[in-house]
Amino acid sequence: MKTLAIISEYNPFHNGHLYQFYKAKEITGADCILIIMSGNFVQRGEPAIINKFARTDMAISAGADLVIELPFVFSTQDANGFALGSISLLNSLNSVHFLCFGCENNDPNLLMNTGRFLSHENDIFKNLLHHKSKKGVGFPNARAQALCEYHKKHGIDNLKILSNERLNKFLSSPNNILAIEYIKFLFKTKSKIQPIPIKRIGADYHDESIGKIISSASAIRKEIFRTMDFFEKSPDDILSRVPYTMPSSTYRILESEISAGKAPVSLKQYEQYILAELRSISLHKLSQINGINEGLENRIKRAALEATNISDLLSLVKTRRYTLTKIKRILIHVMTNLSRENIDIFNQQGSMYGRVLGFSAKGEKLLKKIKKNSNFPIVTKLSNFLRKVYSEKPLFYETIINMINFDILSGDLYSLGFPKENKRIGRTDFSENIIRK
Repeated sequence: MKTLAIISEYNPFHNGHLYQFYKAKEITGADCILIIMSGNFVQRGEPAIINKFARTDMAISAGADLVIELPFVFSTQDANGFALGSISLLNSLNSVHFLCFGCENNDPNLLMNTGRFLSHENDIFKNLLHHKSKKGVGFPNARAQALCEYHKKHGIDNLKILSNERLNKFLSSPNNILAIEYIKFLFKTKSKIQPIPIKRIGADYHDESIGKIISSASAIRKEIFRTMDFFEKSPDDILSRVPYTMPSSTYRILESEISAGKAPVSLKQYEQYILAELRSISLHKLSQINGINEGLENRIKRAALEATNISDLLSLVKTRRYTLTKIKRILIHVMTNLSRENIDIFNQQGSMYGRVLGFSAKGEKLLKKIKKNSNFPIVTKLSNFLRKVYSEKPLFYETIINMINFDILSGDLYSLGFPKENKRIGRTDFSENIIRK
């Protein structure tokens, strides 16, 4: 049974994701599709527009066989931490043959050699990166500049010669950044999983205009929020253009979640909570939150006292160095009190369990294979897993408990963003059933 894996958010699932399913199976000849999916909060520093179980339902309805959750502590990190958690999880399953991922450039030579180089950075490159970072630009840009300068002077393995302009564009594209990180960690861990890049088609990652059959997830979310009136319009009224951008099964799930008052969810729905946290937290404690360094806590604290909504807060904190995405990730970590110390410990261990969110009939067979091939903890019933961890106290059990407690907490906070008040109950990680198709 050949298995291909895809690391995803499906926020929400759309026609571009469906294309990736078909293309990945065509290229690899795989029998099963395994999804590693972010939970209720995603890497761009926002709550997912619909909850993780509904997005799991979307993926399986469209052809995925098994969906496993990427722990919150990795799904809300930068590209490096996101990839570290994802690849460590895939490696631990010991049943995956291919990792397929979308990118703006599917040139295997360019991707592989860049990823290989970054997996064993030398001192010359590290010094260049340090120098570029001190100039006040964000890490992705600093690394792109350092790589361009290094490549111009020394070359990168057998990378084909590119102009700095083309190389910088390649290194700055969001999906390419993640693709390179995946490859980097595959090399670092000496993984047997084969990377398979798939070139994106249709709308650009940043395209916020809907209308194409393959529109970006950003455009679809924007369209939903732009036209949404929680109290006066039905889904039929508000989603007139959205159905064309996603499979019919996916649209029905989205429509159902909106009708139930459990979607859409956005960062704005937490703005009072975030402002209250920022105004009450001490500067020292704020400085310990993951993502905050170089005195950024002072800027955030001042902004929180002046801002009256989330948009104002983001505008006041944003700089050339601190991008909106980075700031939003920090806000999510403030909400959950996720510290740098937490992240350092979690990143040393990588993903420590696989939380199953759903599976198809074929996925159930894959799940049995994973359990047979791996000693990695597979969680199908959270209460049973926690009871076992507390009673057996395995190696690093406190870290396992802390990691999964962040998943539980993120679910408790996420439900507070549901449009209907009577849906905002906590502990949904214990009450929601695994999706079975």
